[in-house]
Amino acid sequence: MSWIDKIRMKKSRLGQPNFYENNGAYQQRLSLLTTLEYKIFMFLREGFSTEECSQRLNMKRSDVKAHVNSIYSKLNVISSAELIVKYREDS
Repeated sequence: MSWIDKIRMKKSRLGQPNFYENNGAYQQRLSLLTTLEYKIFMFLREGFSTEECSQRLNMKRSDVKAHVNSIYSKLNVISSAELIVKYREDS
């Protein structure tokens, strides 16, 4: 069992909605992001670190980290690795 399958199983046991059901649900969650969050999301899905995002957006790292946490919450993921895997599964 892969690490992502373990995360999925853990989330389903916690009663969290299954984010992996279909592309429509994924697109609906993306629409919850603000413009800035979406820009950060695009950097994250390309593998940029929080520090690299902050440099490219000319923001404090702590501010970017706050947006990253908001993105994780809205997209129901727990790490940038999970975000990247999910984004690439649906693209």
